Amino acid sequence: MESFSKNVKAQLQAIEIKKSCCRYTMKLVQSGGNLAEAYSKCLCDGCRAVFVREMFVKYGSITDPAKQYHLDFSFKTEEERDAAYEILSSVGFDFRKTVRRERFVMYIKESSVIEDFLVYMGAQNAAFDVMNSKIVHEFRNSVNRQVNCDTANIEKQLASVKKYTDAIKLLEENGKLDTLPDELKETARVRMENEQLSLADLGALLTPPVTKSGVRHRLDKILYYAQSEK
Repeated sequence: MESFSKNVKAQLQAIEIKKSCCRYTMKLVQSGGNLAEAYSKCLCDGCRAVFVREMFVKYGSITDPAKQYHLDFSFKTEEERDAAYEILSSVGFDFRKTVRRERFVMYIKESSVIEDFLVYMGAQNAAFDVMNSKIVHEFRNSVNRQVNCDTANIEKQLASVKKYTDAIKLLEENGKLDTLPDELKETARVRMENEQLSLADLGALLTPPVTKSGVRHRLDKILYYAQSEK
């Protein structure tokens, strides 16, 4: 299975170059030599785009966006890297420089910049791949945040329910539950019989129905009585 980088380069190499000056530019990069000197011979914006495209095919690579966002150029010498850096800066792309495994590297990691760079070179399909990957990442992150939030809420609700049911059990064990006012006894019974229900749903089961805040107020009273027993 071909890598994402190889697929991108195949897209770029399949682009038809119609202008003779641009074809000449392509040959200049392919033949090697001084990058700055070769770039100075570009006659039009099309030549400059072809130059960058061929420079990427020869020196560049891009990581599969499903894994991470990373596009770089790697050179044997610092002089080559710095010349390429100036060329890319002149067409509006700001790369970062580093040295990696005795290679002089410049790279970008921002997905939006990578998208723009791919479009500039003519690799629109690859740019769409990056966009789609970003949408998938953002969706997954959103789902994970929601799941974490839901889990935290469930754990909080379970802890709250246990706090009240433990209080009711304590009063019952001490024979004090039946001494509570009727509305508290009813609330305690409904709570114990329906531990999975929310406070709002519990309130709907009471006679007469009670609001969520009303149920919480009653349960807090039960909790107060239970704490007095400790």
